[in-house]
Amino acid sequence: MRILHVHWTGSPVTGGVETHLRAVVGQLGALPCEVRAVVGTPRSPDCDYDAALDIEVPFAPDGAAALTERCLSADVVHWHNPQWHKPEVVTALVARLRDRRWPGRFVFDLHNIDERPERWEFLAALPGPLAVHSDFVAGEVRRRLPAAEVITLPLALPLCEAPFRLPGGAGGTTVLQPTRMTRWKGSHLSLEASLTLLDEGADLHFVHAGTQHLIWPPGIPDTLLERAGVWQEKGRVHFTHYRPEQSWAAIRASDIVIHPTIDRGAHGEPFSLSVAQAVICGRRIIASDSGNLPLLLADYSAATLVPAGDVRALTEALREAVDRPAVAPTTADRALAQHLRDGFATAGRHHLAFYRTLAGPT
Repeated sequence: MRILHVHWTGSPVTGGVETHLRAVVGQLGALPCEVRAVVGTPRSPDCDYDAALDIEVPFAPDGAAALTERCLSADVVHWHNPQWHKPEVVTALVARLRDRRWPGRFVFDLHNIDERPERWEFLAALPGPLAVHSDFVAGEVRRRLPAAEVITLPLALPLCEAPFRLPGGAGGTTVLQPTRMTRWKGSHLSLEASLTLLDEGADLHFVHAGTQHLIWPPGIPDTLLERAGVWQEKGRVHFTHYRPEQSWAAIRASDIVIHPTIDRGAHGEPFSLSVAQAVICGRRIIASDSGNLPLLLADYSAATLVPAGDVRALTEALREAVDRPAVAPTTADRALAQHLRDGFATAGRHHLAFYRTLAGPT
């Protein structure tokens, strides 16, 4: 079986689609199948580049020609987030492959979604099953597209680890937001909450990861960044970045992991690899009641959920957490951690089993 994964980028980041893409392609490569990945960012590790997927290259009617040739040799084309990045390329490619009587099958992977009707209209017209990675996204898709074929597949995550040292001095409480630095991920909320506690005299270090590979502006108010600059000079606020393999060491070095996504609707947190890692590492977690986070953390004893977008509730939860002792994982905590780790480790096998169900007549 020949499988082609398609996404707009394969750059190594702290989490998200790119991390999953790299991990699942690696896992599939160890199984009895041929697998490649093609992306729209040059120099993405272990991925081929195609300009048709590059968001900085304007779409042209003949722009999908080379990508069509790549797809013709595949039995399955697994396209990640087709509704977000250059959907016109998806439309052109589907038409070209239909004209060429391609016998393969599409899988369209929804790593995140939103409320926009035009995106759902586009998804409804796609010629293949929709893959999702959480019960939250599965429910949202089935509610809006009841006729669609929806399959839930586990996310993959590299379990190999590399050392990393969080910035900051010894002593005090280390608070880590391990996501990309964007307003949607609540970066401004965690920053404001931490600054409030520092102004009150709290003995803490706030570290925000994911400051590289930002294609769009993070949307953090300049006034907040100016306040943060004062505490940066004092060595209490730190902005950093690490590779996926280093994320394990970074999370283990923290006392509290914070993830205050702002949206409660369909654009809420679709899964959260970093929060799952925090569960596996036995960290205390403060997260919003957004998307999949309440489902992911329902059986975790060291989690506190706060209303999405509520900086006061977040600040109070952080104030309380700073004074709490280290987490003593319960039996249920350890079972959840093992379940998540096993899912990450075996995602490739689950994907291949699903692909084999598509091998029958189209």
